Amino acid sequence: MNGRLRILCERMHAAGIDAALLVHPRDVLYYAGTARPASLLVVGGRDERSSSGGEARLFVRRGLEEARKEATVDAVLPVRGFSSITRAVAELGYQTGVLGIELDTMQAQLYQRVAEAFGGWDLADLSGIVLEQRLIKEEGEIVATQRAASIADVGHRALADGALAGMTELELAAEVERAMRLAGHEGYQPLRDPGARGGGILLAGGPNLSIRGGHGLIVTGRGLSAASPYGPSRRIIQQGDLIVLDIGSTRDGYTGDESRTYVMGEPTPAQQALFEVVHATEEAVFEAAHPGVPVAALYAAAEAVVDPGAAPFFAPESLVLPGFVGHGIGLELDEPPVLWSREDMALREGMVLAIEIEISTPAEETMVKLEDTVVVRSDGVEVLTLAPRTLTVCG
Repeated sequence: MNGRLRILCERMHAAGIDAALLVHPRDVLYYAGTARPASLLVVGGRDERSSSGGEARLFVRRGLEEARKEATVDAVLPVRGFSSITRAVAELGYQTGVLGIELDTMQAQLYQRVAEAFGGWDLADLSGIVLEQRLIKEEGEIVATQRAASIADVGHRALADGALAGMTELELAAEVERAMRLAGHEGYQPLRDPGARGGGILLAGGPNLSIRGGHGLIVTGRGLSAASPYGPSRRIIQQGDLIVLDIGSTRDGYTGDESRTYVMGEPTPAQQALFEVVHATEEAVFEAAHPGVPVAALYAAAEAVVDPGAAPFFAPESLVLPGFVGHGIGLELDEPPVLWSREDMALREGMVLAIEIEISTPAEETMVKLEDTVVVRSDGVEVLTLAPRTLTVCG
């Protein structure tokens, strides 16, 4: 049994959970090393029924031979329905007990099937235990995140080099995505929220910078239709437009998240002033982010910069944060914690965060944004995304 599974078994034991059935692909990838369609059974060895102190078996629905090459568990088996899994549980000495499952992602129909297959078992939510373990990244995970961040850097460089007035948002986004795919981007955003969707990048400019239509709290642009109401549209980019590019890049399973703001032609004094507030806000959050600091203190640090406005262009309290200043990131783009005032968690060394500073001006219907992927170290944050943190002039 690998080290991650041993830790999981210890935490299951402490929570009174006898066995776990993990079906969410990113959790299976974390513990078993493969994202092939599979279910991971973990028997925790909570009492005398298991002499091994814990066992894991991966039941693969498709791609069995490839899964056997990739997996970090020894037992990789074909599966034909839940009967294969319940037989394995019985062979390991368990007829009943407490079964942990991921209630935050499991569909209702699948939950019913699990409940029927494990009749006589009590079902318990394992999601919190899994996400708590995934919260602190190993150095290998940080290296993988750094590779993903470097792909986001490539995307931002492509926009800076290629943006011209007269292009549509869609054309510009396609140039960005082409550069990212050639650099190794895996082509999608892994999101834990079952209702969330994401293609990897969000791009919006001009009046579309006031539209929020996708997952989360952020400005997401207009999109191409009512069926996909976020991301780049067919609007033609105009001279004087602000353009925001928000990239979620994926490599080796891990994600980077990076946003930058561009301007088509020289910025106006008001545009530059708004950018300077965003930059100062991100710096304040960076400065506040140390192990042991409450997450809510990061949001307070941002408010302290934003609330005074930016004279003479923006009056006090005329600038608006979206209600948060970042989120956790890793195998998924939307991991805990959310960096907002409602979070009672404190930062810990080894967390990987997307510090996401988006400031809107409702009166002008515009927005400026900076976002960086960072690691919380003992002495502060290490920034992994390296595109210039400036208001970049294009065209």
